[in-house]
Amino acid sequence: MRYNIIVSFLCFLFVFTISNPAFSSQITYSVKDGDTLYKISKRFHVSVDTIKSLNNFTTNKLKIGQILVIKESTSTTRSAEIRDEGVLENNNDEFIEYRVRKGDTLSKIAQKFNIDKDAIVEANNLKSKRVRPGKTLLIPKIEESEEEYITLPAQPLPPWKDNDEKYMLVKVAKSFMGAPYKYGGNSVRGLDCSAYVKKIYEIFNVDLPRSAREQFTVGVQVSKNELTIGDLVFFKTRRYAKYPTHVGIYIGDDNFIHSASGRGRVGVKIDTLSSDFYSRTYIGAVRVKKSSQEHSEGTGTTPEKNSNNS
Repeated sequence: MRYNIIVSFLCFLFVFTISNPAFSSQITYSVKDGDTLYKISKRFHVSVDTIKSLNNFTTNKLKIGQILVIKESTSTTRSAEIRDEGVLENNNDEFIEYRVRKGDTLSKIAQKFNIDKDAIVEANNLKSKRVRPGKTLLIPKIEESEEEYITLPAQPLPPWKDNDEKYMLVKVAKSFMGAPYKYGGNSVRGLDCSAYVKKIYEIFNVDLPRSAREQFTVGVQVSKNELTIGDLVFFKTRRYAKYPTHVGIYIGDDNFIHSASGRGRVGVKIDTLSSDFYSRTYIGAVRVKKSSQEHSEGTGTTPEKNSNNS
């Protein structure tokens, strides 16, 4: 009788162990044609560094049919991440949640994640650059895509109807003030930076590509001292990215409007190009519509007077 009880208990323990996610074995994945570490990390909502660490990788190269360990058991992985790295497991595609440890400073945390410390300040709306142990910070992720930089074919710039149309764009852009930020979002319920810019310009018959990275390749590049209302302004907010990671619309007087990310998800707001963070991360601007003066010079007509509307 006692023997039967012990056997029954062991059988129950075995079934419970293999069926309970907290005690489940590793999650594995067989590499398929076209896979990259970045694509796999997105599919399983884990970081590229986690996959590389679990598989002892020193490069990003993969072979078709290769078996990758994607996740360890849930309880072990989470406790180990918090204990050893301060990184909290999450499903956010744009931010890593990091719990500040004793001895951490913003500079040390920025160095750990290879990111500008001002990007951490901006993402968390920090009033002070001192951080206390136990505080959870949002760390902007560095996109580790292996895709090549996309260059779109040059397209002729459509003209503004007149200067008033440029000011109308500003009014339309400001009407979105308060719309929340949402990574990958493209509706008034939530917009990321490039979706916001794309949506505004669609109203004015310009079809822009979806990402800031692609939007930087359209139109005509202009210098900072040549900026005019409606130009797109670009920023590299992730330290080691080789392309723009943020975009907004210049609205005059050193101001630009954009959908900003951060703790609380911020949303559509106005900032200045001369502010510490945006002057540091600014990398260029493009013009996607001709000014009325540029158009008139090309057609031989008399340029229209500037509007004083706001």
